Amino acid sequence: MALLAVAAAFVLFAALAFSVDQGIAYATKARQENALDAARAACMDASFALRAKNDDDPAARFAERAVRAVRDAGCAGSVAVWFYEAPETDTAEGERMWAVGLQVEEESPTVFARGFGVEGIPVASHRVMTAMPYAEDRVWRPDERTCGRFDVAAGLDAVDAAFTRLGSLDEFPAEIGDQVRAALSDRVDEEEGGRQP
Repeated sequence: MALLAVAAAFVLFAALAFSVDQGIAYATKARQENALDAARAACMDASFALRAKNDDDPAARFAERAVRAVRDAGCAGSVAVWFYEAPETDTAEGERMWAVGLQVEEESPTVFARGFGVEGIPVASHRVMTAMPYAEDRVWRPDERTCGRFDVAAGLDAVDAAFTRLGSLDEFPAEIGDQVRAALSDRVDEEEGGRQP
């Protein structure tokens, strides 16, 4: 009976430990979600969008803005920012099309589970957004479009980002590719619908 009692106590303690630490991980996840919502709001702000639309490197501006918002929201984990601009041939003369993906990752420290050798629980959250800046006639475009991923290590800011250029939409996460293709398809459908009598 004593052995069964010890075994039962061990199992109950383990369940308590992981449930408490899981609760801490859920709190970390909620903080990440709030930070990403703040980053999306900051990047979609009209005054910022106007500046980015006329910037030679809107990708870098989006990365700076998003990482600053994430850090200001209290999230110190690593941040990845993907930025894709549709080629000029895929859009109308008066518009551009951007897709931005944000991902935050951190290790949620454990309390009770440390006794079982689990130091932390990995937690990640992401957001994808699209923007279509436009002009009345012909929209301004930089000489070269920038598409790629900015990686910012935990605790660092966007100025410390490592940039990886990506040449094809297929190199981006599937969710970004799906949103871009859907947005471009909707635009084509609207143009064709406008041509019908």
